[in-house]
Amino acid sequence: MKKYQKRRVAEKDRQKINRILLLGYGISKSISPSIHKKAFTELGIAAEYALMDVGDSELEAKLSEIKNSADIIGFNVTIPYKERVLFFMSDLDNQARVVGAVNTVKFDQNRRMIGYNTDVDGIIASLSRLGLVGREKGRKAVVLGAGGAARACIYATLTNGFDRIIILNRTEGRASVLVSEFKAKFPGISLEFSKLSSADLDESIAENCDLLINTIPTAGDFPVKTKFETASNTMKFFDLSYRGPTPLLKAASYRGLDAIDGLLMLVEQAARSFEIWTGISAPRKTMMQEARSQVSQVSRKSNRRLGTSDVFRQSQ
Repeated sequence: MKKYQKRRVAEKDRQKINRILLLGYGISKSISPSIHKKAFTELGIAAEYALMDVGDSELEAKLSEIKNSADIIGFNVTIPYKERVLFFMSDLDNQARVVGAVNTVKFDQNRRMIGYNTDVDGIIASLSRLGLVGREKGRKAVVLGAGGAARACIYATLTNGFDRIIILNRTEGRASVLVSEFKAKFPGISLEFSKLSSADLDESIAENCDLLINTIPTAGDFPVKTKFETASNTMKFFDLSYRGPTPLLKAASYRGLDAIDGLLMLVEQAARSFEIWTGISAPRKTMMQEARSQVSQVSRKSNRRLGTSDVFRQSQ
């Protein structure tokens, strides 16, 4: 953005300070406020980005409170509400409608809530970094998890040359719902599910698997372990966690696989949300620099406290 454009933005927004929120549960360690604050500061936008930790029984009341606060122009949604919040939207963009989950909300002039899914944009950016966008059809992906982020991953892969997906999840009910929904939306694809276990993971990636995606938060003991011994040398691995190397990322690196964490996804989805709220191109380079700085600070603090790398529960 040119200097005179920045001045115009600053003059326009100096009259009031708009608020944007991140709505979720257990989100106190989120680095999103720092990322957006850097973007607002660089472009001279008078806005604040704050956390709203919401208990399960509070969701509807908090959404009503947000809607009645005129200074709130939009909000992000993270674990565990990306699917539930969809039913409170007045309208959805096509991407969110097909995915069945919302992570970005903007208020229109009548204070109607419009839902978007910018997780997909972040996932596609990550797949592109792995060289998996714009290639031929006939590829296979294995997805760990069946929540809102998994929905976005399934959509992103199905629209980028993957036509065989295997979902591994701790509860088969949620995975079964995803299979039914996406089969109806994408006729002709192969979509299966199975119970999440180390044995099923090794079996699933052994059969000509091009991509493994982990969407399961990595707090505590991870539910499966693998050394990727059954994977081909060309399989790619994408872990949505962004707070340092997870057990799976470490194993993939040791195996020599091409792998990426969730930091690029985090920044790209944040940038697209920023653009939806403001109508201004997001300063992606600045946002990525701040994200890396925040993750580095967390890692240093963790090493001082524990003497080892700590993996926190992922939130936006």
